[in-house]
Amino acid sequence: MTDIHCHILHGIDDGPKDLDTALGLCYLAMENGIDKIIATPHLTRLTDLEDFIKVRDQKLSELRAELAKRELLLEIYPGAEVFASDDLLYPLPLGQASLNNSRYLLVEFAFFGLSFSTVLRYIEEILNRDLVPVVAHPERYSFLQIQYDRVNFLMDMGVLFQINAGSLASMGSKDEFDLAYEMVLKHAANFIGTDAHSLRNRPNELLRMIRSFPPNISQRGLDRMLNQAPQAVIDNEPVTRSLDSGLLRKKGH
Repeated sequence: MTDIHCHILHGIDDGPKDLDTALGLCYLAMENGIDKIIATPHLTRLTDLEDFIKVRDQKLSELRAELAKRELLLEIYPGAEVFASDDLLYPLPLGQASLNNSRYLLVEFAFFGLSFSTVLRYIEEILNRDLVPVVAHPERYSFLQIQYDRVNFLMDMGVLFQINAGSLASMGSKDEFDLAYEMVLKHAANFIGTDAHSLRNRPNELLRMIRSFPPNISQRGLDRMLNQAPQAVIDNEPVTRSLDSGLLRKKGH
């Protein structure tokens, strides 16, 4: 399986503090059936992009070297989790922060207090750069929790979505589970990621979390979100959308 959202690089954000802890996450990933990871450290300010890329690539090289030394069959690819802000309006080389230098950009938003019109403005700016926005953990955003049909609107724009495994395993709030589950049932979710940060804070125990998923999530759907779609990102190929995608509506509406 492939984890497209993982804070596995050491000493760059709020992920592992040192190389030993990063290696611990690598071992845990392999124990849980993960053989490919896109490293997605937080990029909170796009104006720091150049320095961020230098540090990220250095940490990535260090981790890859240790994996090779131990003969561990785990592939790590470069990426970032880009925080959407007005920095997106500057003419910066945004593609340098994409997932494995592809057309796909993992982007997160403020969890609360953000208007949907501002979200749309940021999404349009990313699309105008010929990049495909992959929204990280959409189930955690209040602007989607309160109005599920906004997911449909974003899908129509060409946005993709990455659900956190922990949300589907009921490790977060009920609001997070409800939206994540609805998105998976309606085939609106394109990827499942761990969003792992450390061995204690949201670890990448993917198989354990999958065992806690609702039983009516199909193996075919899991394979699409954990293997097929992530591989398309790594190869910079089109992500195939499910033909069964349906409209999301919040219960009671």
